[in-house]
Order: sequence, then C-alpha cells, then structure tokens
Amino acid sequence: MKLTRILAVALAAAAAAPLAAADLALVIVNSDYDRVDDLDGDGLDRDFQDVLEDAGFRVFRGADMTGPQMQRLATEFAAAVDGSDGSDRLVVVLSGHLAGGAADGWLLGREVVEPNVFGVGAAGLPLAPLAGLAAGAPGQAVLMVAEPDEEIETGIGLQGGMAPIPAPQGVTVAQGGVSGLLSLLRDGLLRPGESYAGAIDRAGDDVTVSGYVSGASGLMPADGQAPQDSPDTGEIAYWSAVRDIGSIEALRAYLQRYPDGDFAVDARRLIRAAETEPQRRAEAEEAALQLNRDQRRQIQRNLSLIGFDPRGIDGIFGPATRRAIGAWQSASGFEATTFLTAAQIRDIQSTADRRAAELEREAAERREAEERADRAYWRDLGEGRDEAALRAYLRRYPDGLFSDVARDRLAQIEDAREGEVRREIRQAWREAQRIDNIAAYESFLQRYPQTPFEDAARARIAELEDQNRNSAELEAARQEETGVAGNQVTRLLVERRLQQLGFDPGGVDGAFDETARRAIRRFQRDQGVPVTGYVTRETMVRLLAMR
Repeated sequence: MKLTRILAVALAAAAAAPLAAADLALVIVNSDYDRVDDLDGDGLDRDFQDVLEDAGFRVFRGADMTGPQMQRLATEFAAAVDGSDGSDRLVVVLSGHLAGGAADGWLLGREVVEPNVFGVGAAGLPLAPLAGLAAGAPGQAVLMVAEPDEEIETGIGLQGGMAPIPAPQGVTVAQGGVSGLLSLLRDGLLRPGESYAGAIDRAGDDVTVSGYVSGASGLMPADGQAPQDSPDTGEIAYWSAVRDIGSIEALRAYLQRYPDGDFAVDARRLIRAAETEPQRRAEAEEAALQLNRDQRRQIQRNLSLIGFDPRGIDGIFGPATRRAIGAWQSASGFEATTFLTAAQIRDIQSTADRRAAELEREAAERREAEERADRAYWRDLGEGRDEAALRAYLRRYPDGLFSDVARDRLAQIEDAREGEVRREIRQAWREAQRIDNIAAYESFLQRYPQTPFEDAARARIAELEDQNRNSAELEAARQEETGVAGNQVTRLLVERRLQQLGFDPGGVDGAFDETARRAIRRFQRDQGVPVTGYVTRETMVRLLAMR
C-alpha cells in the first residue's frame, strides 16, 4: 500500500511536465544478498540494459538493491510511464529472491532475512503496482520475473521462492531462469517483426510465457514498419470474461471464436494446466500441512535412510528433494507428484523406522563379528607379546579394541629405545616424526639403515602409503563434512550422539580431534559405511537414525 501511494504521488507530480515519448524499461537484478543465499545473475543487469538500449529503450536499472532503493527506482519508472504519450512499449525485468502471500508477491531487497507478511513491505518491491503500469500498454508490455534457484526461509503468511505474478489483460508475462529470460528478450522479443508466439518458440525449456501471446503481433515492429496497432478491445473483453469464468469449456469457446486470436496460445496453455489439476491439488495439499523446517529435515533424513537421496538435509525442499520424493512415490505405487500428503509422510516415517531397526540389528551383528575377530587376532598375536605383534595388530585394527593398549606399549618401547641410541640418531628420528611424511622417513632410513627405529619408520611409511591410496576418497569426505557438520553446534551434537551410542569421542567440545575421528571411524565401521573419519551425509543419517 505504501508503494502504491508513492507511485500515485509520483504520477501526479509528473503529469505537469510530460516527458518525450520513449520506450521504457525497468530492470532490477538482485543476486548478492547480505544475510541469505546469493543467486545467479551477477552482472546480468547490465546485459539486460545493453540489449534494451540497443533496441531504443530508456532503461531504469538497479542491481543488489535494498527494498527502499527498489521502491525509489520503481517510482521514477512510474513517473516516466505516466509522463509519456501512451504509445510507449514497456518492459519490466525482476530477478532476485521472491516471497508470496495469498494474493500478493514481492521482489525482496538484499537486506532481507526471514520476511513475514507484516514486514515484507519495508524490504520488498510489490509486483502488483508494476503489473498495473504494464496494463496501461496492452499488447506492448512485457513483465519478466526470474524464478530464484534457492528458496528463502520466510515467516508467517509468506512462502519463499514463489510469488503470485499478476497477468493483466494484454500483458505478456515471462517466467524462468534469469539467463533464459535474457535470451528470450535478446533473441526473441526484441527482434524486429517477431511475433510474441514466434519469440516463445525461441525460448529455452526453463522459460514459460503466459498472458498476451499473439501469433500476429509482437513487441517490436519490423524495420520500416509503423508501430503495431493495439489489440482488439472486443477480443480483450471476451478474453477477460473467459478468464473470470475459468472453465475448460469457456477456454474452448474462446478458441472456437478466435482460433488464431491474440490469447490462443494462453488459452491452450490454461486448458493443459486444467487437465493437470491433480498436480496443483497435490501442491496445495502439501502447503496446507504447513511443514516447518524441522519437519522437512526429518522427511529428508527418512528419505535418505530408505534409499532416496535428497542431496542434503537442510529443511528446504529444492529440486533434488522433489526428485527424491517423486522417486519414492513411483517406487511405492503413488502418483509421482513430488508433493507429499500427510498419509505419505506417515508411510515414509514408518518405513524409515523399520529400516532404522534393521540397521541397528545389522550393526549389532557386524559389531559382534568384528569384536570376535578382533579378540581372536589379539590372542593369536600373544596379546602383543612383542613390537612386531603390536604393529601387525595395528595394521589390521587401527581403531580396534586393543589399539590404545598397542599404541601405549609401542610408545613405551620407543621411549626405552631412545635411551639406547646416540643423541644424533634420536634427534633425526624426532625430526622425521615431526615432518611425518614418506620422504622424511625414507630419508631417515637412508642415513640410519639399521637402528632401533627401523621397524617404526617402515610401519609409518606403510600407513602413509595406505592413506595416499585413499586420499581422493578422504578429501571428498572432508569436503562433504564441511556442508554436513561444518559448524560448532552440529559438531557438538555429533560428539554427544557418538557418546550416547557408546563410541567415546573424548571431550565433547566440537573440536573433532583424533579421538573423535577414531570414534567416527569406529561408528562407520560398525554401520558398514565407508570408513573415512569424516561426517558424511550417510554417516549423519545413520547417527540420527540409531536409537
């Protein structure tokens, strides 16, 4: 409402001093946000400006703007529209995070964080007034709204990532990826003599166009031709009535009367949409559940647990989660709408509970077998009767039941050994241990081939070679951990969970020291997942699933 009043004042002020006729465009591309995820589109505002100015438009451009800045720029644009002679073409391009309520939508400014319906007006640009401006140029106005690739978290009364897009009569509305919209504008709509329907044929798969879609007229006249006439007002009135009725029968009646009309493409699209109503009903049914972020995380954990990877447990139902839901629905005999019902959520939960119980039984059996083999090998080695036996045990069971005992005994052996060699060799050995790589130990063995440290050096070389062979897998797991358990709070929760499950992480401090890494490896070995010592998505799902 506030922006509507601002626009009204600006329009009244501009009426006293009309501007020269000019095609006008408003371009706002927000990609760099202060406190929420950034979006694609960095620098594209200038690309939009360039193609529009080349076509003769006066462009009002902004990038990475706050709510008040967007509102001021829109007010300037509105004043220019009102001061024109009414024959201008209008193009509005909006890209950034979106939020929508029951009937209104907003483009959100860069300062936004978890907006709600009561405060969004301070940090957003409403779409309805801009659509109203476009409605004043029927057949010559295009409203382009980019669909964000990330869904922002919102408060009461708003849904992030989507917004109702007003489609006034005679206005062409395009939605899709911001790069796709640029291509549609440059390669289609701004081509002289290209019809709206012809421009759509040039659009990429990620762009949809609705509203005024004529096969006979377009935004730009052919070179040398006079500007095109406004669309038939009688057809517009008939189409307006059809839209108010909204039935398939009314849409078909329009097509019978105007088979090649300016709205024929849109009529056929709406018929197809009506015939796919079950998908919309499914979306509305899930929205009615009002799932909060924790509930969405639980669903993602459950899907991952039963073999349908949502590619993250973040409480945001993005494309990967939707694909996982659709795959589960297909496998379970449901229509793959990718939207969940309450009954389906209960089915997923019960399936996940059964799978968690199975995993616990499997882990217990695996643990029992592993411990039997561990104890038997320790006995076969005479319970670490000498250094060779201790090193053999650690090679096979680096995190085994007796690994701490074996390491303590080896440390005692090496401490005792240091007293038996001369100072020069002791210092060289300590330096090799400090550097702790294969080259350092090989250099030590070359200089001192037969010393009490020879077995220890060769054993460490073997351990490092094993690590190198698995370095790619370990690095991938390390990077995955930064996304799964990259903050202190999550790491504390992981260590506390390990402790609850009987895998001692040492101090519960979120530090992930070597003791904690060993506990993670033991848990992974117990669960039969890749043993890396890093908290991967699969590891986290198992940690949360175990009781």
